[in-house]
Order: sequence, then C-alpha cells, then structure tokens
Amino acid sequence: MANYVERLKNKIKIKKLDSNQPIGAWIFVIILNMVGFAGYFYLKVNHIQLGS
Repeated sequence: MANYVERLKNKIKIKKLDSNQPIGAWIFVIILNMVGFAGYFYLKVNHIQLGS
C-alpha cells in the first residue's frame, strides 16, 4: 500500500517546465483558450445556438 501511495504522489507532483520550450507558444495557446472560452460565454449569454 505504501508503494502505491508513493507512485501516486510521483504522478501528481507538478514537474518543472523545460527551459528549452518556447514561452511564446505557451502564451499563444493560453490566449487562444481564453478567447475560445470568452466566445463560448458570449454565445451562451446572448442565447445564440450554432447547431441544430
């Protein structure tokens, strides 16, 4: 049981970001997600349905 708990802790642990990854790409992805959520909420607030 103790081994299971240790493995679970290792999987949940937040890992450091790799310094070789381009930070600009991550900023773009985060901004794109925020725009998508904002559009979703805008459509919901104004009762606009895109599908049938």
